[in-house]
Amino acid sequence: MVKVVLQIIVKELNQMETFDKIIFGAGFYGLYSALFCAKQEQKILVLECDQAAFCRASYINQARVHQGYHYPRSLSTALKSASYFERFNQDYAFCINKEFQQIYATSGEYSWSNSKQFQEFCSAANIPCEELPPKKYFKESMCDGVFRTREYTYDAMILRDYLLRELEKYASNVVISYGVKASSVDKESDAYVIHTEDGKTYKSNFVLNATYAGTNQILELFGFESFKIKYELCEIILCTVGDKLKEIGITVMDGPFFSIMPFGKTGYHSLTSVTFTPHMTSYDEVPAFSCQEHSNGFCSRAQLGNCNDCPAKPLTAFPYMAKLARKYMLEEYGFQYERSLFSMKPILMSSEIDDSRPTVIRKYSENPTFVSVLSGKINTVYDLDEVLRDGK
Repeated sequence: MVKVVLQIIVKELNQMETFDKIIFGAGFYGLYSALFCAKQEQKILVLECDQAAFCRASYINQARVHQGYHYPRSLSTALKSASYFERFNQDYAFCINKEFQQIYATSGEYSWSNSKQFQEFCSAANIPCEELPPKKYFKESMCDGVFRTREYTYDAMILRDYLLRELEKYASNVVISYGVKASSVDKESDAYVIHTEDGKTYKSNFVLNATYAGTNQILELFGFESFKIKYELCEIILCTVGDKLKEIGITVMDGPFFSIMPFGKTGYHSLTSVTFTPHMTSYDEVPAFSCQEHSNGFCSRAQLGNCNDCPAKPLTAFPYMAKLARKYMLEEYGFQYERSLFSMKPILMSSEIDDSRPTVIRKYSENPTFVSVLSGKINTVYDLDEVLRDGK
């Protein structure tokens, strides 16, 4: 786990302090929301169960700044990703890696999309793609279409540090409390009162649930209906790569294939595969996995532990992912295992049909207001602006 070098000083709170907004989760969506509201001179509390920000999905993912290429069977997801692509890259240019070619390819077999369909999809989504000869990257007959696209990756640690520095400018109005777990909630006539396991109490008439994999646990705590989602315990593998691959990202799609691409500005590539990245799947409303029974209480249905620190985390699937990638790629594009990162990924059940990845924002109550957001796309964070602005 990356060592956290920036923290907002956590001040001692009174017996019960009132805030304009309380935000669960110090990932990107949580810190973005805190900064958005701080700029409106609101008093904000962020509650984070880990000991630092960005310890889970905001850091542990492919780091892809989507422009829609990944979703040829969901034009709506592609259009939504593309609509925010330029804005995100402009706002956070300092953490964006543009110094590589992003190559998408359609497999010659077992694919949901062929070369012609992918080109038609890109045209419909109004996103650029340039056809290239498959033999430049792949073994003979493995891919029927290869395309140079325009897509980048972001560096999560640079982004986290920036947000924390910006939030420090509003230190008199913003508190981030780490290592906090909520134990119960009371609803008053115009406010929610949140009690935590360390005996503290916080109050606000606006609560935002931005916990991603912990979404349903927080909804259950507040007594609201859960999202219909499945959970995947996923592995992102960080690799060192040879010179030929350093400035290239490769994604073979649309089916049980793989991606290997620069992991932000870290110098590593991330390796993932549709088949082997998920180690376990749970269809329960709150995630239930067999490994929880062997975690010595570190992880449970009520409170997800961080898989990277868990004594029961899975063994790496690198041998299987590497074999799949090497089946397709030319030998000159070499890579080696460096380390594994694990995180929990929630996927809406409705997305199983067309592989869509919508950003879902639900307002469960008003005055007091409770809002929950579930999104797997970093650049669709701007969908939150309206609800945050309306919740003054």
